[in-house]
Amino acid sequence: MSITDRLRERIAHEGPISFRDFMAAALYDPQEGYYARGAAIGERGDFVTSPYVSPAFAKAIARRFALDVEPLGLEGPLDFVEVGAGEGKFLEDFAAALEAQAPQVSSRTRYTAVERSAAGRQALGKRRLSRPLRVVESAKEIPEGGIAGWIFSNELYDALPVVRVTGSSRGLQELRVDCEGDGFVWRLAPAPDAYREHLERFGVTLEPGQVGEISFGAAPLHRTLARALGRGWLVAFDYGHRSPVLYHASARRHGTLAVHFAGLRRGDPLSRPGQVDLTAHVHWDVLVEAGEAEGLVTAGISRQGRWLIEAGLFEFAQGDAERWRAYRLVDPEGMGEELSVLVQSKGIEKG
Repeated sequence: MSITDRLRERIAHEGPISFRDFMAAALYDPQEGYYARGAAIGERGDFVTSPYVSPAFAKAIARRFALDVEPLGLEGPLDFVEVGAGEGKFLEDFAAALEAQAPQVSSRTRYTAVERSAAGRQALGKRRLSRPLRVVESAKEIPEGGIAGWIFSNELYDALPVVRVTGSSRGLQELRVDCEGDGFVWRLAPAPDAYREHLERFGVTLEPGQVGEISFGAAPLHRTLARALGRGWLVAFDYGHRSPVLYHASARRHGTLAVHFAGLRRGDPLSRPGQVDLTAHVHWDVLVEAGEAEGLVTAGISRQGRWLIEAGLFEFAQGDAERWRAYRLVDPEGMGEELSVLVQSKGIEKG
């Protein structure tokens, strides 16, 4: 039975379902989910991420990692953990860059890849890093306080399933998923109190007709990662905003839910489940709060362009073609402004 048929059967038995459940099945169904089928990432794929745009991305991050950990005076192993590692392209490039730039750090670095999909874990097992690579399915497999170094992610949180809500004269409504004819359609229902309370906690009220998304999985995941960090940094690159921008009534009246397919960012999120990528922008305030609740100190949130330039991105781009590819990462009209970097730390003295 196809994923579409299984979703239709579930709706027939339960009634309209939360979009969070629809999105979870569309992306993470073990047999037919988008990531189980092998996400099409790259210039000729459904979407492209920074590691696929330019190898200078991994090289700049390797430099920043070495500069961070060398002064710590830690004895024994250092850790670099990537959460949502996919097929491992970034980790392979990062390990090679670290070995070339800072062999004394590289020789002490342990690599861990956290990857939910079986297809991704299989691909990671074939990668050849300068040091052994441990591959786990869940962040919960990392012991609490066991990481000394970095926990890193790139476009992890924007792929977490979300609920969709909209403001109305009758109060907050949820956009649920129903069947109609051969397809899926949106169906309004009163939103649970927990949805309204979540938004109110961050000072958000949706205007009538305004749509927004909520990821209830982001905070638990972030807290799990924060607990795994014994000493070092948690560094997350993603599409995201603080509350006033994410839920701005004019700028994002229809929310941030996006469909990625064949290099385009458009389409109906309810059509072709399992065949297209679905994302929604990250609510940075949720992650800041979750990390600080576990003892992390927030260094700040900066635009990707500024962060990469300060990390020396263009020192790793030789020739016009490579410089142009590196520029795409910092382009103020593109990835440089759209993507942000959250940095939080634990056990790091200020100075």
